Amino acid sequence: MDGVLTCARYAFAPNYYKYCGPDANRTIASYLKEEASDPGLSAYLSEFAVLFPYLRLIAHENGIADPFDPRVVEAYWVGNSLLDRVVMRSFSEHLQYEQKLRKRLPAKKMKWIVEKIPRGAKIHHSFHVFSIFTRTGHHAVEHTLDTMDNCRISWGQIIANGKWQMANGNIRVKTQQLVNEEGKLRFKDGVVREVALPVDGEFAKNLKPGDWVTFHWGFVCEKINSAKAKRLEAFTLHHLRLANETI
Repeated sequence: MDGVLTCARYAFAPNYYKYCGPDANRTIASYLKEEASDPGLSAYLSEFAVLFPYLRLIAHENGIADPFDPRVVEAYWVGNSLLDRVVMRSFSEHLQYEQKLRKRLPAKKMKWIVEKIPRGAKIHHSFHVFSIFTRTGHHAVEHTLDTMDNCRISWGQIIANGKWQMANGNIRVKTQQLVNEEGKLRFKDGVVREVALPVDGEFAKNLKPGDWVTFHWGFVCEKINSAKAKRLEAFTLHHLRLANETI
């Protein structure tokens, strides 16, 4: 697995919408189309001001030299055991000073966030989405239910019938939707959603009904197996429970 290319697949959508990263979406798309990476793509991804420091910390805490090591990339976007080795103090200081949340957020919200670390919060994308209420890319605005649902990494299974592939090239997946029920966040299962492929290419051609995929801001990121889908679900539900403590 190419960690740089995989990371680019996850970072593509927010960059496409100009939420995060450099003004280089066409270039990033060309890498995805060719399914190849080089130091130039790494350099573009290093300009994602929220993403890259998280990867760097996960790598450092695990004694891994490359922040784009496939294990590090998987840890942040999907979740794995590397997250257990990040020291709580390092995580807390990172949020406050490296991510600059101490300057960006009111003291009360900052306290809520930091107090979730000893209760099991991990350096996982879902924690950032659900518990850091302000979007911290190029748009420092409050998250809504819709933006949280789009910003989290979703998982779903391509529907097993003849209507899975749309005329415009998009695909239909059975997934879940984030809803607010009596003041708490939960998932509504069995929702069918249309999602886009970032580029044409071999990756798109190899998808078929029954495959599990992840997606971010409405764009497919990668094909995964059912075990990986369950792992992503577990990390996401864990951080959803933590978020509900302060909603």
